[in-house]
Amino acid sequence: MPRPSAPTPAEMTRVVQHCEERFGLETSVLNGDALKAAHNGWAAVLWIETHAEPLDNEHVQALLSDTKIQAGHSAAKRLWRERVLHVAPLQTHYRLPGRVPQWVLKAGVAAGHLPAAVAPGVAAISPPESPYLLTLANKPSVLIDRATRGPGGWNERTLQYREVAEDGLVLNYYEENAAPEALRAQLMALDPRTSDVWRLLTAKALENETEDLFTPITIKPGELAHALGLKLHPNGSVRPKDVLRCTHSLFHLERLWLTLPGEGEGGPRKRVLAVMERGRARKIDGEDVPSSWTIVLGDWARYFPRSYAPIFRGLVELSANSATHLWAKQIGTELSYWIRETAGNPEPLRRITVQTLLTRASLLPDVLEMRVQRNQMRAVERFEATLELLGGLGLHEQWGYEAASAAALDRTQGSPAFFETWLSSLVELRVPEAFLASIAELALQEQAAERPARHLTDARPRKKDRA
Repeated sequence: MPRPSAPTPAEMTRVVQHCEERFGLETSVLNGDALKAAHNGWAAVLWIETHAEPLDNEHVQALLSDTKIQAGHSAAKRLWRERVLHVAPLQTHYRLPGRVPQWVLKAGVAAGHLPAAVAPGVAAISPPESPYLLTLANKPSVLIDRATRGPGGWNERTLQYREVAEDGLVLNYYEENAAPEALRAQLMALDPRTSDVWRLLTAKALENETEDLFTPITIKPGELAHALGLKLHPNGSVRPKDVLRCTHSLFHLERLWLTLPGEGEGGPRKRVLAVMERGRARKIDGEDVPSSWTIVLGDWARYFPRSYAPIFRGLVELSANSATHLWAKQIGTELSYWIRETAGNPEPLRRITVQTLLTRASLLPDVLEMRVQRNQMRAVERFEATLELLGGLGLHEQWGYEAASAAALDRTQGSPAFFETWLSSLVELRVPEAFLASIAELALQEQAAERPARHLTDARPRKKDRA
């Protein structure tokens, strides 16, 4: 008999959400190992409900009263001798049949649905951390995110980054007393991880209170490496080269200045972030690496509406060691921003053109270059592999080309018109209901909390004034 295939992430998500709704629990957004553990735990509950015999309270009390419970032996252990256990979500005791798959007991205990006595040595899984980070999603923050994905899009002569749609907003790469040639060399070495570091910093700034973004935060490069999911040394420590990479990203962000919209050549120029203090430095590969950074967001943030977006933690932790992973990080981040921008749309099925998605993710120039080199099919394959990967990370439950677009792709397959047809094709994505609910809740919170932000430099009443 063939072994049944493992359920897909979308199938596991449906089982978990069905059970959470059935038992009145808050719907969670899970992916990876956390999704698998939750699915197996609920599958164990459903298996017992289907195959075991439910017992009423009188029957259970009779079993307990037959024998005195000895010291060190709980009621759960006594009942388990009779193959009886309590299933927490069902609030009922069940007598199991003679043969029970071991995964049922282990998964049930790990998820906290069954008593520990039925599977000694299996520890209950602690509640998983949120699957996504809450980050800033206003126009300047998204601009900074896109600009720090690499040197592409920067003007090598002016050391500026701007987008046509963001009239007046300009990023400048600048450091006092630094020669333009040195700055240009540093800018060309911009690592895609820098955008991940930027999102982590804004997420940490939002950990305390979303109403005050200007509280100084202290971060260590090693903490950033852990949060980025970088591979640790066999002894459990962060590798020196990764500490150095995270330090480089912090220096890149320190050199960014944001020019605000204004008359003539532009408005005031503000630091993206201010470094208030650095810890004692040590040498790594001949470079000075501060042990810690105390930073605060620049006061540019006070001029723009507060807007937040959940970015899946798996995207930030995804290694940047392959082209598909790099595409997944950029396309996945832009999908999160796009879904957040359309928070008023409750429909889980969303449509967006391939070209729009590639443009937002800053990948269209790469794709057009592939076409010039007659490698356009590699772009199509990488795009589709990226969407498959994003499904595994939990960003969507299912994807495909819209029916009319799929038919057009079939008609033009193998012809010169195929590439343009593909760029204009509509992609359909089914967004998880729990993710949509989280975004809708964020939008409501923003509407309720619309008020001017306070900066550290704003005047505050003294104690005698408050008395």
